[in-house]
Amino acid sequence: MLWGGNVNHEIPRIPLYPEQEIVYCFDYESFWFIQELGYEAKLVKDTKFDGKKGYNKFGRKLQALDLALQEFGEVLLLDWDCFILKPFDKNFYDSLKEKPIQIPLYIQHKDTKNAVLEMLVKDQSPSLLRELEDLEVGMNKYGWEWEEGVIAPNFGFVYCRDKSFGKKLVDIALEHNLNSVVDEFATLIYVDCTLEEYIEKYVPRVVKGRSDQMIIYDTRIHKLSRKFSKWLDTKVNITNYFEHV
Repeated sequence: MLWGGNVNHEIPRIPLYPEQEIVYCFDYESFWFIQELGYEAKLVKDTKFDGKKGYNKFGRKLQALDLALQEFGEVLLLDWDCFILKPFDKNFYDSLKEKPIQIPLYIQHKDTKNAVLEMLVKDQSPSLLRELEDLEVGMNKYGWEWEEGVIAPNFGFVYCRDKSFGKKLVDIALEHNLNSVVDEFATLIYVDCTLEEYIEKYVPRVVKGRSDQMIIYDTRIHKLSRKFSKWLDTKVNITNYFEHV
């Protein structure tokens, strides 16, 4: 997915997997930009998540998922910062057969806004501060409490072969007027289960929601993430085919 120019620096200058990647674009500038790089692109002209009623643009990921599922029936949705580490083999494909919907987990601190700001330079924009406030409210409302943190699905990696999943999430997001990480909050509402049940039904064996290689700093979020990652290792035997940075 692509809109605006905020993540253009993350995009490889040439397609790494020609004929296997499709980019859903939500504005003409992104559409032209990604085509010039050689990617196959589809322009989404009718977005239900335009940001006019709060910061809901991550709902566009739900739209892209729905469109892809309707066209292909089985998809792997990846954020631009989710990188393939190793070739896909029999173990990888066998793992996908185990669950029709697979989305990894990650953790935020309950004090989300301040914990994130600890990792950033000072004097952030008012718009970012509002976004972090919405993130904190949503995480604590919809996520699973775990020690000093809150756990949620990380929509940077989604495997799905349930054609109805994307539309159901779009409908949930609109019905609940979700803001911030709309995709993740909608997923939490959809699954409506305990954390242990989620791990059993939805957690993949091929990726972690937050890469162990990236949680290296002495901050509240990274300390908590390291602890959660070790705990998750006791629940699921994960072989990392991807790294989500």
